[in-house]
Amino acid sequence: MNNEEPLLVSVKEFSDFTGVKESILRYYDAIDLFKPSERGANNYRYYSLSQIQTIKLIETLRSLKVPLKRIKKIMDERSPETMAEVLAHYELEMNNELKALQESFALVHMLRTLMQSALPRDEAEMTIRFSEEMRIALGPINDFQPSEENYHRVFSNYYRIARSLRVNLGYPIGGYFDTVEEFLKTPAQPKRYFSLDPSGLEVKRAGNYLMGYTRGGYGTMNDLPTRVDSYLKEHDIAQAGPVYQIYILNEVSIQDTQDYLQQISIWMD
Repeated sequence: MNNEEPLLVSVKEFSDFTGVKESILRYYDAIDLFKPSERGANNYRYYSLSQIQTIKLIETLRSLKVPLKRIKKIMDERSPETMAEVLAHYELEMNNELKALQESFALVHMLRTLMQSALPRDEAEMTIRFSEEMRIALGPINDFQPSEENYHRVFSNYYRIARSLRVNLGYPIGGYFDTVEEFLKTPAQPKRYFSLDPSGLEVKRAGNYLMGYTRGGYGTMNDLPTRVDSYLKEHDIAQAGPVYQIYILNEVSIQDTQDYLQQISIWMD
């Protein structure tokens, strides 16, 4: 059996090993939360390197906003059974926080990517570019009436449906058409709405897309349908679609409604 005494280090060295400030280590000692392995004849604190795991756990619990009194109670009453129960509780909390952080990151990443894709951009140009596969949350078929006044009613209806399905409403909402013919016929009245929420059940497939842009508020098309029609005729493209319509610059980054930037993506192959 190895009866060698454990290697002890000073409070300064232990602080260097763990990243915990010396003042914090002294405070933990004073409140009997985490004491040094022993005191020297000079009353200096000395720690065993085996204590690193314990102090790291204490600091982890502190990072989770666990009160020091609660941490001290945990450490005073610790046993394999109680500690496993405590760790299971905080593991679940951390897992929920990680999921929330991942969702927040995905949203920020999506918005940043859309904004950067618009800069710089020749907005009058029609181009074919490859687009990666994307998950989307596709809504039901819209019930547009002949009057354009119904645009906002139908648009709001999708939000209500999406909310009931737990779609993250922080993601941009777009319009969907089965074919380019549908888009050219009623460009401001998509067959369905969709969200770019990556947890959606449907897929915008990867492939080459004809992309065009226009500025204006929601529902404003300007000459975009005409430019799309001209491009398809000029290149003798008889069939294309589906068509995805999204505002890549909207109120998140633009103050003037008339400066919103709409992008359409028409699947070519």
